[in-house]
Amino acid sequence: MGNFKDVFLGYSDSDKEADRNPKMFSNSFYDPDGNIEELLNGDRFIISGRKGDGKSAYSAKISLLENEINISTAKKPLNNFNNITFEQLSTYKNLGGNPYISFWKCVLMIETVKLINEKEPLVADPSFIALVASLQESGLLETEDISRTITKLVETNTTFNLKSIFSRGKRRENSKILQGTEEIYLTIRKCISTLYFKDKRNYLLIDNLDDILSVENFEPKVITGLIKACDEINSFFNSCTLFLKIIVFVRADVLSVCRDTNFSKILRDSSIELSWKIEDSSDATPSRLIQLVKKRFEPIWGEDVDFIEIWEQIFEPVESFKSSLEYVLENIIYRPRDILQLMIEAQKTYVTGQKINDSSLKSILYNYSNSYFVAAMQDELTGFFPDEAVTVLPSVLSKLGQRYFNANDFKIECCKHKEFESVDSTQLLAKMFNDGYIGQHRPKEKKDYTVFKYRNPRENFIEEHECVVHRGLMRSLSIT
Repeated sequence: MGNFKDVFLGYSDSDKEADRNPKMFSNSFYDPDGNIEELLNGDRFIISGRKGDGKSAYSAKISLLENEINISTAKKPLNNFNNITFEQLSTYKNLGGNPYISFWKCVLMIETVKLINEKEPLVADPSFIALVASLQESGLLETEDISRTITKLVETNTTFNLKSIFSRGKRRENSKILQGTEEIYLTIRKCISTLYFKDKRNYLLIDNLDDILSVENFEPKVITGLIKACDEINSFFNSCTLFLKIIVFVRADVLSVCRDTNFSKILRDSSIELSWKIEDSSDATPSRLIQLVKKRFEPIWGEDVDFIEIWEQIFEPVESFKSSLEYVLENIIYRPRDILQLMIEAQKTYVTGQKINDSSLKSILYNYSNSYFVAAMQDELTGFFPDEAVTVLPSVLSKLGQRYFNANDFKIECCKHKEFESVDSTQLLAKMFNDGYIGQHRPKEKKDYTVFKYRNPRENFIEEHECVVHRGLMRSLSIT
């Protein structure tokens, strides 16, 4: 029998865990569908999912593979992104349908030069050397932060002087002023596309797009432009001597608000959506989500022990017709971060040699609701609704006083708070439903039933139907 106290359940931040404990992270990483192989060698370049589904874990895993296989990677987080920067472009009005596509192509091509220059310092190609020197002179290679690259490019007014030895035989230096993002993009692309590094493969990893939601005046076209730019760049380098691929990690709810010509076709052909759905909560141990958790226990219990055996060594049965595991699953949303955070709360309470009883489990669920679940809901709503409304929302739900309520009850309570003056309460409920924090009661002739989106992905919010607060919120909100 293992000791629950000895199980390392990881961090909420995958990058932190991969950096501090890379061996444990790699051993516990779970990829049942072979998504890593597809991202590295297939056509798909977008990995999406809900917040907490593990998108950044895939990004961290690919970065660690640089030490195992012949690849070069550069992670480019957008956590310092400032949407207002784009509006400073003097060429903004003349960039066509989506004004961000051309700009993103330019930025990503500059980031590619950074990657090659860092990972392949002995490149002897004269044109590439001249390109690097020109970009350095313009200050465009001075930082690893992609957000700084964007800012510097704006500061240069998307113009810089490219000194290049085009006539190699004559050794004659030509100087050319590159004006506008499209010209810069095409020039850099032409320069690097013929570089050859044997079997070496290069990947730009664009992560932390969640943070774009927190900037003022979030514009979905920024994300649409980024993804369309990646699609064009990946298509071009698919047949070049230089192997280059850009991989984007983005929330599904962010993608859902993006609109552009042929954008849906790109998503169908190029995206992977993570799913941890449990078909039968009464027999959840074969599910992907539980198998992911089991990976964390294997260093202590071994690979051959069934997870239900491990669970029953830690938790006593609850006083109901349900197993304690099924009871716990009712209090989370089916995603890796949720169940691991709950297990971390349980680990704090656990006493070696003693099982967690029914009373202790309820205390654990309260702490989980109060310290994690409510904040997770607010994080997912941030960017879609005003910060002030998101902050007050738990109080509004609490004042409703009960688990079941209708849309009109919610609207009336919202109207009592000035923070909701600009908020469409129906849209807010729909977002909470899509994120899994409320369900709905469906009337039916023979028997009514309750649905939650994370359990039934095909369900949609129906304003006329009664809403149901998720159990994970109830304890913190003190509602019944």
